[in-house]
Amino acid sequence: MPRHGAPRVPVVERARRRLAAALLGTGALAATLLTVSVTPAAPPAPDREPGAASSDVAQLSID
Repeated sequence: MPRHGAPRVPVVERARRRLAAALLGTGALAATLLTVSVTPAAPPAPDREPGAASSDVAQLSID
């Protein structure tokens, strides 16, 4: 008699899904580690303290 419930997934398909999940997890972990470890390319502006909130509105600099 056939079993009721979810259809059986072939072994190859199950392996492909596990590989895809592992690669997705590895990519997410790598992206997180890179985000934490890489420093920004540009230093903060000289007239601002590091970590200060920036404005969305452009302002002219009077030099």
